[in-house]
Amino acid sequence: MEQTNFYAVLVNAVIVKEGKILISQRSLKEKHQPGAWTIPGGKIENYNDKEEIFGIVEMTLEKEVREEVGIDISKNVHLIMNNTFRHSKGHMVLALIFMCEYLDGEASPLEDTSNVAWINSTQINDYEFAPNVKEYLAKGFSLIPYLARKRSNH
Repeated sequence: MEQTNFYAVLVNAVIVKEGKILISQRSLKEKHQPGAWTIPGGKIENYNDKEEIFGIVEMTLEKEVREEVGIDISKNVHLIMNNTFRHSKGHMVLALIFMCEYLDGEASPLEDTSNVAWINSTQINDYEFAPNVKEYLAKGFSLIPYLARKRSNH
């Protein structure tokens, strides 16, 4: 019998570069929403119960972004949204959405990804997104001016 009262934890990155946000298209081979546009991210892996890992969220964000789109992000990330939903397999999912700044590299489609694009806020309706992704992007775009002010004050 499958356990349905546990949460899988997802971390997703709203990556900002020069006022644009990076989106990625799921591979057509993906079982979950093939071909839909989304943002890079993935599930926090289960580790040995005896292991304590500090910074697991940031570590997973960096790893997933590098694996899916080939770029590096700043270690300075900000939680901007969270969401829960029931997965088709029955368990609950906790999605944590982080605002991240682009650091280095050329974005390209890698693992589980068939395409990438840097978009501005006027292009949100040009793509077919997975559920909730438009809301994540809208929140990200609303925070870009705040990030820019914060950066200029340092």
